[in-house]
Amino acid sequence: MTLAAKMTAWVAAQTDYTAPDPPPVEFLDQIALRQRCYPGFDLNHVPQVGGLYDPKNKTIYLDVDCDLNDLTSASYLLHEVVHHVQLANNAHLRVRCREQLEGEAVTLQALWLKDKGISDPLDALGIDERTLRIIGSCPRSG
Repeated sequence: MTLAAKMTAWVAAQTDYTAPDPPPVEFLDQIALRQRCYPGFDLNHVPQVGGLYDPKNKTIYLDVDCDLNDLTSASYLLHEVVHHVQLANNAHLRVRCREQLEGEAVTLQALWLKDKGISDPLDALGIDERTLRIIGSCPRSG
């Protein structure tokens, strides 16, 4: 069983989602990742990308430097697997905004790290509780 398959099953076990077939995972360099994530933007002015999920081809792309033997790095695969599972379960049709899906992905990423023995998973991800709330909050309208 691949790591993506194990993570897909883990996400389904932690949520009300059903587990779809695991997604393919490809590794790209930073330029290619940024081009996929920020098409049309000056790549010198966009942040580093650890990974992304392409809903059109249902593929996860990770940075070539991602070390899946390192728990924090592997958690970025888990994060993108969450997006794959969300899409397969039409979660985007049940939320007010896509930020809620991102918040759920980061929350599950932190929970996975905690399950793997990381005592302060948010710190490992470089965020705090307030930042997590902001990540998962819908923008105010008006």
